[in-house]
Amino acid sequence: MVIPKEILSDYKELYEKANRLVEEESRSDPPTDPFRSHYKARDVLNDLKKQLDDQLVSVQASEEDGGQDDLCYQSLLAFVCRDLGRVYIYTEEQSEGEKMLNRCLELVTPFKDRPEGIVPYIGSINELSIVLASKEEYKKGLDILLEAEKIYENFKESGLKPLVIQDLFNPPEDGQESQEAGRKELESLYTLVSFYMAQMYGHLGEPEKSAKCCHRTLHRQLESKTYDAIDFALNTATLSQFYIGEKRFQEARHHLAAATLIMAEYEVHMLEPEMSERQRQEVSETFKHRYADVARCWAKYGLYLMNTSKLRLMRDEDDEEAKNLEMVMRNLQLVEAEKTRFAGLDLTACENRISCEYCLTFDDAKLVFHFVNEWLDIAKDYYKAENEATEYSKIMQDYAEAYEHIAFFEENPENQAKMEKRRAKYLEDLLDLLDPIFYMKICRECWYRAGTAHAAVMDVRLDIIRATRTPSPEEIKKVNQSCMKAIKHFESYVKSYLVKPPSEEWRPNMDVEEQRHMLYAHFHIGRIYYKLISAHPLQQLEHLTMCHTYYKRFDAGCQLHKEAAETLQGEIGVVREMLQLLPLKINTIKARLG
Repeated sequence: MVIPKEILSDYKELYEKANRLVEEESRSDPPTDPFRSHYKARDVLNDLKKQLDDQLVSVQASEEDGGQDDLCYQSLLAFVCRDLGRVYIYTEEQSEGEKMLNRCLELVTPFKDRPEGIVPYIGSINELSIVLASKEEYKKGLDILLEAEKIYENFKESGLKPLVIQDLFNPPEDGQESQEAGRKELESLYTLVSFYMAQMYGHLGEPEKSAKCCHRTLHRQLESKTYDAIDFALNTATLSQFYIGEKRFQEARHHLAAATLIMAEYEVHMLEPEMSERQRQEVSETFKHRYADVARCWAKYGLYLMNTSKLRLMRDEDDEEAKNLEMVMRNLQLVEAEKTRFAGLDLTACENRISCEYCLTFDDAKLVFHFVNEWLDIAKDYYKAENEATEYSKIMQDYAEAYEHIAFFEENPENQAKMEKRRAKYLEDLLDLLDPIFYMKICRECWYRAGTAHAAVMDVRLDIIRATRTPSPEEIKKVNQSCMKAIKHFESYVKSYLVKPPSEEWRPNMDVEEQRHMLYAHFHIGRIYYKLISAHPLQQLEHLTMCHTYYKRFDAGCQLHKEAAETLQGEIGVVREMLQLLPLKINTIKARLG
């Protein structure tokens, strides 16, 4: 016995009606009744489900054809249960949705590796993984996705052709075109498996596996040409940030180049003739916004490359173990890099704009510095201070960071001081712009970094003075100006954490990192007061007294906040030694003053 075409036609009509309600009519649902079309679709699908349930019972009871109709009805019912599950979840009836998805799996699990079962099986697994993620059951979600992956791989090896519900509705002679639809649907579902696995691995604290799944998802979208250009570019640029953090600059650059190329290709044809003026404006605005985001990712790439290069050069040259480990990691990364390429894209021109090798000289760093500034200029062109103050602030801080890194590679002390002053200027301009009441976190970052920048200028100026036997009044004045600016910013930072200045009581509920920076700020202020050059003993006494005050506060803070002080052992040693010497110096000056 074969299912009559008339019955299949009735089923098909109901299914397509539900599909139209979800895919088309729901777009015009009013905000006051956002699920109207989905509720109608749910009713239609429930009606179809009841018919299929009744028919399946009847067929199983008769068992006339050895189970072929049984299989067909089970598959049809599974597809309907999968779609019902989706609708229930969309209408915020999650428990009902989960029941339907599990019913689908019960129906198809016996033949999940058959053409009739593979599509509803993997489709339901994907939907269930979303439900499990919403309940933070990430391990369970990952387990079912890994099972779906295994079934997909086995099915691909079998050479069988997957079937979609249209194949079950249509007579065999129309099957050729439908089988292509089945192949596309299966590949699309497996792309989603990869995507959801990336999310699960991310939540389970396995970023490496998450990144691999992300890349596989993007690569499959690219191959099948099923991507949205803006989404693809953003996701690829975001993935690059993982590789940057892992110091895998070749892969990071490759992903950013892919994002840039896809955006450039999209820009050429994004404005279509039939678009209204409003639509054109919206599309252009979205493009500018997202291109600015990709620009910021490029800037982060350059900043991290400069910073990593700097730290590498600061490392002990005799550390052979670290050098050998770096060589091994480098070779492993070269192997991995080949696995994470977009083979279909020609990215050579874009990649050749910036190195993925460590900076060794000022000339190397200078190229990266200018590259960073070019991309920050693009980002700043979109993110304006007046309407995107927070994002604008981050961009200004990135400019400042670029000057911090390039100053390290500069060998001329005068130029080094100019770069550090430029760094401080970006941060001070930002402080002039922002109200600490609304932007306290950013202001704290700027106070601390501006203080550090002026302290660096002070150190450079002092080195210049030490190299000359008789410093000029102008040189001494420059040192003291840098000292006072640094102190001013560090004091602003410290005051922002005090309960009620001038009380020295720290705010409660500061985290360990905040406590550590607070301790560092006290250390910096004490150190800078000690560096001030004063000709008059009275001034010298004042500076040494302030140095002693801040060093005492630092020492007391370290004893109170032991966890924060763990990494400050070097500073603690210096301070405790100074706390013994300073009273002697202070008393000597007091005696001289009489």
